[in-house]
Amino acid sequence: MTTIVQKLNPETGLADLRCRLPKQIRQAVMDLIKADSGSEYFYKLLTDRTEIQLLLIERNRMENYTQCHCFSTDMSDPGYAYESLSLSSVRLLSEMAGKLNLA
Repeated sequence: MTTIVQKLNPETGLADLRCRLPKQIRQAVMDLIKADSGSEYFYKLLTDRTEIQLLLIERNRMENYTQCHCFSTDMSDPGYAYESLSLSSVRLLSEMAGKLNLA
C-alpha cells in the first residue's frame, strides 16, 4: 500500500500517522515532529508486507530551512534506518544521478 504525499495536520495528522507506523520507528518520528512546532511536515508512507518507509519533508519558514528525513524498517527487524539531508543536498544527489544515467 502506498499513501500519496500529504501535509501533516497538526491536530489530527500526528495521531493518524502514529497509528500507521510500526513500533520500531514510531517514537523516533513522533519525537522529531514534536521537537519543532514551527515546522510544517509533509510525508509519504510506503508499505508492503515486509518493509515500511516514511519520507518526511520538514519546512520551517521562520528559520528558513527544508530538511528531508527518511525512516525505514523491515517488519521483522527491531531496529530502523534513518537518514536526514537538506533539500539542496537531495537535489544535488538527484542531479548527480541524472548525469550518471542512474535516475
